Amino acid sequence: MKSHLEPLPIELIEHIVIFLPLDDIASLRLTSRAMEHKASQGSFATFFKHKDVELTTTTLQDMLRLTSRGRLGCLLEHCNITCVVRSDTTAVDEGADQDLRTLLSEAFRNLKLRSSNGGLASLCLRVVARIEDADGELEEPDYFGDWKSVWSTALRTFQITMGALQDSQLSVEDLDIFGGLKGCSLACDAFLAFAQQSISRPVFGSVKRLTMSLSVSPAAATDPESGNLRRGTDAHAQSRHSQLLLRDLLQVLHIMPQLESLDVHWYNLGEKAPFAPPFPSDPQLENSISPGSVPCLKECSLRGIHVSESDLLHFLEAIRPSAVTLTNIRLISGTYASILRYLTDPKTPVTMYDLDDNCEQNTKLVHFEVPGNPKFKYIGGNVGPSSIVRRGSQAKEAISYRLPPGRVIGAGERNRWLKATSEEFGPLDGHYNFVGLNRVGVLISDDDSDYD
Repeated sequence: MKSHLEPLPIELIEHIVIFLPLDDIASLRLTSRAMEHKASQGSFATFFKHKDVELTTTTLQDMLRLTSRGRLGCLLEHCNITCVVRSDTTAVDEGADQDLRTLLSEAFRNLKLRSSNGGLASLCLRVVARIEDADGELEEPDYFGDWKSVWSTALRTFQITMGALQDSQLSVEDLDIFGGLKGCSLACDAFLAFAQQSISRPVFGSVKRLTMSLSVSPAAATDPESGNLRRGTDAHAQSRHSQLLLRDLLQVLHIMPQLESLDVHWYNLGEKAPFAPPFPSDPQLENSISPGSVPCLKECSLRGIHVSESDLLHFLEAIRPSAVTLTNIRLISGTYASILRYLTDPKTPVTMYDLDDNCEQNTKLVHFEVPGNPKFKYIGGNVGPSSIVRRGSQAKEAISYRLPPGRVIGAGERNRWLKATSEEFGPLDGHYNFVGLNRVGVLISDDDSDYD
């Protein structure tokens, strides 16, 4: 017997569906083939456009099934790939990881063949911490301080997912590599090694927005005998890797001709980043980066990077972004004079810049000589804010700055600022808690000023 709803046009069925929960929509679709078709349009289809996919055999098998034969899974546009952090005592099963890559590759191939645009609008890589409760169920703990497991899981997630993209050649417009997490980054050498493979060119060829959090590899940051983080001059490798990052990125950006937005975050694994002498400039590199060899970007955000004045200026001149964000940049040599001249030069394409908490001589906070208050006061005189945002014609007005005139007055404000900065950019310390760092709504108490 026909349902009284079946003769109704799709538009009216859609008005009914938008008021129903997902389970009721699913039940309505089961009443007849005609109703299945009419109730599967509009709002119901949106349930399949955004999906969180956990890197497990069961979940990927479901994804493979839902993307086969043009099913609703092929409506997927925005995909989060999430991997659960393992204990560092758990050996990685390479065979199991290859199986996961195979399943994900097949699901990606289905999307390439059967989705409306033949690719994904966005792909985000994520890591979560879980432990088994008394019943053997996985739950989020209040505390997870094993940073090595977080980093190794991030690497594993990257290798499986990017390997699947290589195998399937699925296009992605917005690629986010742990950009939305705190206390979790990908080893920069892993990203560079992947990007430099010729087989990876099609993977990056369609990327318009690239967001990533990078760091030195845990192996380079720790002592091989004790397993502890390197300290003092032994930790110079941290700063060395960060210094070379912009040079390395210029070597791989040419494989991303569609790139419009680049957001790079650097996480320092060391105790407190020691000063490392800058690398000499590389004339061969500068000569190899000709106009047009790298994309001209609409947006570029650099955060937490240690770099020389010359390398930062050369990078900006090469990519010629319209909007520039520099946050917690540490100049290990030179000054910001040439950077500010570039930003305000009428001949450059910059129409907006956002500068916040950048340092000269590695540790001295830059304060702009504009109206506003600093985050904390100093002995020796008043200074302007350490942040400035300018747009449009105002972005071409000349700006000047000064360094702190003396020691900070008031430990509370400075300690809270140091704590917030450490949570976002490192260094790792005894307070590291991956779960706490990424819990929504966590506030820093006014009494929490024990950061040294």
